[in-house]
Amino acid sequence: MNIRYLEAFLTISEEGSISKAATRLGLTQPAVSRHVKELEKSLNTALFIRSHEGMTLTETGQLFYNDVQPTWHELQSKLDSFTPKKAVRLGVAPFISSTYLPQTLTYEDSNMDIMCTRTQENCLEFIPMLKKGEIDAAIFEDYPHHDGFYSTLVKHDEYQVALAEDHPLANFKELSLEQCFSYPQIVPPKTSRFYQMWQALREKNGWRRKDIQSLPHRSLFHSLKQNHAIAIIPKLMVEPPWNQHFLFKRLSNCPFTRDLYLFTAKKSYLKPLQQSLVNTLQR
Repeated sequence: MNIRYLEAFLTISEEGSISKAATRLGLTQPAVSRHVKELEKSLNTALFIRSHEGMTLTETGQLFYNDVQPTWHELQSKLDSFTPKKAVRLGVAPFISSTYLPQTLTYEDSNMDIMCTRTQENCLEFIPMLKKGEIDAAIFEDYPHHDGFYSTLVKHDEYQVALAEDHPLANFKELSLEQCFSYPQIVPPKTSRFYQMWQALREKNGWRRKDIQSLPHRSLFHSLKQNHAIAIIPKLMVEPPWNQHFLFKRLSNCPFTRDLYLFTAKKSYLKPLQQSLVNTLQR
């Protein structure tokens, strides 16, 4: 019996469909279907009930799953202990790129290293990359689900006001949006999601200042001091080395928050990646 037949059987049992199992295994649907049929043929029994809703185990199939799954899990664990760490390619937006996130993260109980390898302003650009296998996982902002992928929340983040130590508003403990919009603004690129939120709020309130600069994320702090400007940034960016020369203030009635979601096409990656990122992004 081919061991791939067992792998296909167990994966379909857990996913409930051949298409989802194929995505998880990185195989075509016909290949997964063929593996299961060969297994059923060798056992001379039906393991699944097939319907438009998906695949459900027969009584015999459930008994077979209960017997095989623990052994399969134990075998995988033993094989993993002899396998070199796999580098998982992670896509992130500039607000948590390698400037703010360690270049390599290692989850202690996992046989993988997490490498930040791709950066995009618009997180939706990671969708085709994940589908083509160019990256293994990505972090999305305020986009919780997409068909064909596994996802989970890894961080709820708020925004704060960044300004130079000698800024006229430096003595305030908390700032309002009205105060912020009374001074020059440094904002991220126009393609970013935050810029779109910021622009909509600006138009809604009729704030018409013209001394506004749209700059790459890595240039924001450099420009603050030169221009006596203000930047509204994610809290994740409020950390060394930036806080050495700048102040960070709470924004009263802050309308800007974000939820960061981890996406991956492989279910086996989801939990270890989530735990590693949650531990790293906790502030």
